[in-house]
Amino acid sequence: MELHEILREWCAAAEKTSEAVTLLNQQRLDEARDTYGASNVLSGTVIRGTIVQVSAFPNYVNRVTGDIDSVLQPSAPVLQRWSGAKRREAARRSLRSLMGIYCPELLTDFDEAVSARSQWVEEHRRTVRKGLKSGLSESESQAMAAEMEATLQSLRSVRQQLLVLIQERYPLGGEPD
Repeated sequence: MELHEILREWCAAAEKTSEAVTLLNQQRLDEARDTYGASNVLSGTVIRGTIVQVSAFPNYVNRVTGDIDSVLQPSAPVLQRWSGAKRREAARRSLRSLMGIYCPELLTDFDEAVSARSQWVEEHRRTVRKGLKSGLSESESQAMAAEMEATLQSLRSVRQQLLVLIQERYPLGGEPD
């Protein structure tokens, strides 16, 4: 469920990125700048009016992938870290290991979607920022937008697959009579 929620938050931020890029394509720079603050290409310092917020991580992607890693492969409990055997034993009991056994296709799709979106953000962060300052050429924005939508759709698809898995494996309530 935590992975689903992390992806839900990331999809929401990615949708804001899509909205910002769409506004850039329409040369609506002021609106794009407002939307950019909630996007996943955000990095470092955010200026909102007279308030300056500094993120604890270098960028959004590092924070999200760190959250994902802590859910898929959490650190061993403190008492188990002293023993190498116990530490390895705890590592083998991770969600990543379970997903690798019970739903390897989903784990593969998940890893690919996260990697593709992370890569897109890293590759296009500067382009989006440049566009917010001075706009983008049509060819730049079309190529970037196509890949952006593909990576967003991959995140949505994996999120939906996780939802189906959760609902099938852990139904709330009993079967109707």
